Amino acid sequence: MVYCCFFIHTGHAKLMTTYYPLEKLRKIKGLENAKYVDPYAGGKGNSIRYLSVAPRDDNMKVKGVTNLFCAGEKSGLFVGHTEAIVTGTLAGHNAVRHALGIPYLILPRATVLGDIIAFANEESQSREGKKNRYTFAGSVYFNRMKELGLYTIDKDEIQKRVAQLNLDGVFSKKLM
Repeated sequence: MVYCCFFIHTGHAKLMTTYYPLEKLRKIKGLENAKYVDPYAGGKGNSIRYLSVAPRDDNMKVKGVTNLFCAGEKSGLFVGHTEAIVTGTLAGHNAVRHALGIPYLILPRATVLGDIIAFANEESQSREGKKNRYTFAGSVYFNRMKELGLYTIDKDEIQKRVAQLNLDGVFSKKLM
């Protein structure tokens, strides 16, 4: 049996489900003393979201601040761990570029990440767009991916697209 789980750093490492067997979790190096806790009102009312989305550019830099980058729900009306991870990767990458004084990376709309970042940014300017949530897993953006021909699970096709855009290994290249 395969278990899929996510750990999120919210002060404590948070496992998304308490259904993962604790004895198996404790077999992972560094998690020998893991336990399930919910310090915030027993899980009731602890997810207050989208109250303060930062206006940002498509490079994840917050507008009006010279050295601040944002990601995840802070950077747009994004939903999901994948969206937080990929926007955080770009934000962190561009923070390093900022520190080094080199141009920021803006991913092209021919990539799913570049498109969701730009699309959510554009949509957030309208009243109707602010009502939507943007995720790779469904809703408005999933339909858009399919309509644009961006959606695929073919790894070779994805690698080919990335290579054609000269982005192969862009996040693994040393900047310093």
